[in-house]
Amino acid sequence: MKFGRMPVAEAEGGILAHSVKYQDINLKKGTVLSEEQVRLLAFAGCESVVIARLEATDLDENETARRIAVLIAGKNVRPQRSRTGRNNILAESSGLLVYDIGRLDSINMTDEAITLAVLPPYSTVTKGQVVATVKIIPYGVDKASVSGIEKIQSGLPPLLGINGYNRLDIGFIQTFYPGMKEAVLDKTRNVLDNRLQRLDNRVSSEIRCEHEEGAIAEALEKLLNGGCEMILITGASATADRRDVIPVAIETAGGSITHLGMPVEPGNLLALGEFSGGHSVVVMPGCARSPAVNGFDWVLERLLAGIPVTREDIMRMGTGGYIKGSPL
Repeated sequence: MKFGRMPVAEAEGGILAHSVKYQDINLKKGTVLSEEQVRLLAFAGCESVVIARLEATDLDENETARRIAVLIAGKNVRPQRSRTGRNNILAESSGLLVYDIGRLDSINMTDEAITLAVLPPYSTVTKGQVVATVKIIPYGVDKASVSGIEKIQSGLPPLLGINGYNRLDIGFIQTFYPGMKEAVLDKTRNVLDNRLQRLDNRVSSEIRCEHEEGAIAEALEKLLNGGCEMILITGASATADRRDVIPVAIETAGGSITHLGMPVEPGNLLALGEFSGGHSVVVMPGCARSPAVNGFDWVLERLLAGIPVTREDIMRMGTGGYIKGSPL
């Protein structure tokens, strides 16, 4: 692509790099100068303009943005029409945004002219929301750069996708100590209901029992036998060890503990377990009694979106895991 200032008389067909306001003439940047516009500029006394002129090896900015957007748009996302070298990609459904960071980086490292900005991976998005934008910096890009990106992505699934939330039968266990106020449990249930409603889910069955291994194990078995596919537990006391009351109860009921703790604040004291058949059980951290975002949200959203959560996945949540700092 050729770029620079040149005499108005030689600017026909060029792309105006900067807006021009000259006497009564007002032309926006990006305008492809016509013969008539060049004549009017010259007649008004304008001597030169800054233009970009594409060469045979170039693609214009809008076509480049379109090709990149179409290439990366996968399940439940849709590119818009390219304008001014930009193509916004929209969510076609609510859910969890998923993509591979390494592949995103490989696109951005191909050519400085081509940029792709995306919401953080595993962001919760709503239908119609912009989840990514392709922006082409100059007015044209070498075709080889675009072909290079297409070649790298060839044979791979589209980069961006949205996993919708599955509707599951969710069981909820709240434990209590003698004398604990019922209002505390009611408030916790209300917060969870609101959290699940945002993810197109609800509690199917709730059991309240004493904070004791046998009682919790019995509640777990009852919910599993009743068809619950996921069980959430909030304890009267936080779980601090695999040998603590709730993890032991899970194992007594036939389950296993996948991971205890997470590098997310708030949300450190979360435990994740599993029963046969792939039914998840999540021991909620104490902060999940609050509607504020915490590590429990990150795990819950993935599970409801059908994304398995391993102990390694949790251990990698430290990047960006300091959600809310405390004042000194």
